Formats: sequence, structure tokens, C-alpha cells
Amino acid sequence: MRNHILLSTLLLFALTSCKENSKLISPETNTTIERFKKLNEFNWLVGSWVNRSGNKFSKETWTKENDSTLSAFSYTQIEKDTVFVELMLLQQKNDSVILTVTDGRNKNDIVPFKLISSDNGEHTFENKQHDFPERIIYTNPTQDSIHAWILGTLNGEARKVDFYFAREK
Repeated sequence: MRNHILLSTLLLFALTSCKENSKLISPETNTTIERFKKLNEFNWLVGSWVNRSGNKFSKETWTKENDSTLSAFSYTQIEKDTVFVELMLLQQKNDSVILTVTDGRNKNDIVPFKLISSDNGEHTFENKQHDFPERIIYTNPTQDSIHAWILGTLNGEARKVDFYFAREK
């Protein structure tokens, strides 16, 4: 009799634990996913990206901080000398996506760029009040690559600088 009760209890437990759960995603989770939908378009950035060209090495590492924020640390070395360091935050605030950049060229000023378009995988951020760059564009032309570029006017001349990265393996 004791074995029968134990067997019945185990069977009942097994049946209830295997019950299909049609509500795996709670309403709160759905709301969060919907609320940060614009930022979720950038989840492909998460990870480390590198560019090696001769004696020059660049690396950009993106991390998902929370539902509304991605952060990045980027640097460039020539031989063993670090010549460039940049911190970035990509945040969704209400319906806007803002890319905030901090680098040594601007005395560590924090410069925000607002997402103005996301067409065909090309994401354009703009800040017309900034000297250079005024625009930052990110694309993901193939699965494990980034092509980014900056645009603006420098010393009275229109200028474009391209950056190519491959996912670090």
C-alpha cells in the first residue's frame, strides 16, 4: 500500500510537471519586449569586434547592460601604443534611441547622437550641433561584420571615415 501511494504521488507529480505551459512569456515580459523594440534591433552588436590592418589594431566590445541600454568600449592601438579610446552608450529613452559617445578628442565631453533613420539595416545617428562627426552610421552587411562610418565637416571640408570590423572568434 505504501508503494502504491508513493507511485501515485510520483505519477501525479510527473504529469503536472509535464503540463504544457502556454504562458511561458508573461504579460510583463511582452510589455518590456514591445517597450524596447527599437533598441532590440541593435542586439546584433553585442560581442567583440576587431580590425587588424598592418601594425594597427582596433577593438569594439558591446555589452547588453539591461533592457534599455547597450554599452561599448572601443580602442585603437598602433603597435603597442593606444592612440584612441571611446566609450559609448546606446539607450532607448521613450520612443528615441540615443547613441552617447565619450572620447578624448572632446575633452571627455559626452556627445549624444539621436537615431534619425533605420532603413534597410542602415542605422543613422545625428547631432547637427557637434563639430565632427555630425552623423554616425552603423550597418551589419554580413552576419559577422560591422561597417560603420562617420560624416561631417572638418576644417570646412566634407569628410567621411570608414570603420570595418569582424566579429572576434
